[in-house]
Amino acid sequence: MNCVTDPGSGTNDDRFDGLNGWAIPTAARGTDADREDVERLYILLERHVVPLFYDRNEDNVPIGWVQKMKHALRVSGSFFTARRMLQEYVTKYYVPAVLGDSTADDPPTA
Repeated sequence: MNCVTDPGSGTNDDRFDGLNGWAIPTAARGTDADREDVERLYILLERHVVPLFYDRNEDNVPIGWVQKMKHALRVSGSFFTARRMLQEYVTKYYVPAVLGDSTADDPPTA
C-alpha cells in the first residue's frame, strides 16, 4: 500500500499520482500531528482502503484493488530498481568516500 502525507509538498515520493495509493492530508499547525495522522489513517482505511479490497466481483476478485496495485507496481517498479539503487549508492556514498569527502550520513568523528 502506497500512502503519503501532504502530496505535492516535495517532501514525499514524487511517484505518487493519486491512482497508485492514498494520501493522508497534513495535520493542521498547532495540533498533535501524530494523533491527527493516526486518526486520518484510520478514516482512510475505513472509508477507502478496506472497502476497495472487499468490493469483489462474482469471481471473488477485488477488481478496483487489483487495478490500483497493478498501477502502483508499474509506477514504482520503473523507479525502484537495483540499478537505480546502485547508481545512487555510488554517487552519494562510494565516490565521496573514495575522494575523502564526508557525507551527511557519516558518523561524527569528534
